[in-house]
Amino acid sequence: MTASIITKKIIAKSLKDLMETESFHKISVSDIMMNCQMRRQTFYYHFQDKYELLGWIYKEETRENITDFIGYEKWENILELLLSYFRHNRLFYRNAFKVVEQNSFNEYLFEHTKNLSLEIINKPKMREELPMGAEEKELLASFYSHGFVGMIQDWIERDCETDQAVMLSLLKKMMKDMLIQR
Repeated sequence: MTASIITKKIIAKSLKDLMETESFHKISVSDIMMNCQMRRQTFYYHFQDKYELLGWIYKEETRENITDFIGYEKWENILELLLSYFRHNRLFYRNAFKVVEQNSFNEYLFEHTKNLSLEIINKPKMREELPMGAEEKELLASFYSHGFVGMIQDWIERDCETDQAVMLSLLKKMMKDMLIQR
């Protein structure tokens, strides 16, 4: 890993740590850099502002937890990894869901779960059982993604009080049932 990536990850961890207890809007670049004991100028060498940093966190963590697995891991396993990741990082994401202007986490999660849904819909077995055009597939994937993002947001806002295994079972069942009912 290059020194630049390591520095970005340290700065990102600092913001994530701060967002466990503070709203994103109350955190300044100075707060982030004091927390990780780096100079403020170092931040601007890597990011334009805290919104860019937040977007970088979403992109990196979405890539590490969804994108890198699509194509070679079962979708059920990806869902399980995601739920575990969100439960572990729920304090950060509770505040991240509240950022609705630029770099909205909802948008990032939607796009990546939509890609995961398309991957499921395009599996050879599903193509045989559910012949449909590209536009139908897009609409169906968007529907699943909106449902998934909403359920995850509610789950995180409720401090993950529903057991993770129960959530996973419900999400799997919902996905399978909707595809079969189609």
